Amino acid sequence: MTLSAQSKANAASTLIRVSAVLYLVYYYLNGARSASYNVALATCIALGILLLLALFIRKGHQWAKWVLLLLLILTITPDAVNLPSTFRANVYAGCIAIIIDLLQISALVLLFLPDKEDMLAKGAE
Repeated sequence: MTLSAQSKANAASTLIRVSAVLYLVYYYLNGARSASYNVALATCIALGILLLLALFIRKGHQWAKWVLLLLLILTITPDAVNLPSTFRANVYAGCIAIIIDLLQISALVLLFLPDKEDMLAKGAE
């Protein structure tokens, strides 16, 4: 079964929005009370970027998938390095961190899958 470009964009946008909500839960589980102003500001900026990306992806902007790819490349490695310490501090926060990364990777894979229209055009040739 192949999906249309718009249905893939809608699904990817929803996955990114769910990951943004989970990122907020992760922030609170990972010690929001003891977090500094800079950490709170960085969290707000990250949430804003994720929600804006979800909006642009839903509207069908092709450049948004490349921005998401760049952000994932920049954030996956630090997440993987910090994962053992996150699990030691809070098991639930570690599980949520894994789920967030999986949701964002799934959204990215959806965005880079070939479109149904492209497959039909290749089949007609």
